[in-house]
Amino acid sequence: MDDTKIIKLYFQRSEAAIEETARKFGAYLNQVAYRILRCREDTEEIVSDTYIAAWNSIPPTVPSSLKHYLSRITRNLSFDRMDYLTAGRRNTHMNVLLSELEGCLPDPKRSMEDQWEAKEIGQSLNRFLGTLRPEDCRIFLARYFYGQTIREIADSYGISSSKAKYRLSCIRGKLRTHLAKEGITV
Repeated sequence: MDDTKIIKLYFQRSEAAIEETARKFGAYLNQVAYRILRCREDTEEIVSDTYIAAWNSIPPTVPSSLKHYLSRITRNLSFDRMDYLTAGRRNTHMNVLLSELEGCLPDPKRSMEDQWEAKEIGQSLNRFLGTLRPEDCRIFLARYFYGQTIREIADSYGISSSKAKYRLSCIRGKLRTHLAKEGITV
């Protein structure tokens, strides 16, 4: 079923909306959550929570891309669950990913000024991604948006793990340079 028809079902408050969403996007959303959580039970719960969140937010929201809208909900819920599960622990999968970007991005704080800066950093990051070759952009997003392992990235792009690590290292270097040119310091 086409996305606009699924969204229309949400607006009609038809339970078929959730069934069609699960049919069309369920496997994809499971993959997104599992890459972050690495636990089948938590993944299933997060995907179910995604359907509930979509039900509660559509309407009034009309997503331009249902797949991306749902994946963002899934990612956010997965990160929240990861924070809850790993409170006080170190070296989780996501901590490793975030530590790789540590030298590129400033430490987030909670004041209004810092929140504004975080928004500016996000916009700068989007501009940076627009300057990358499409494959480099996909590799960066696979690692830092979808939480894929180096091995998964290497397999997806038909390159060696060392080549994937090297390309990510180069991209992070370009990111640091880009942010410095825009006046954003770590």
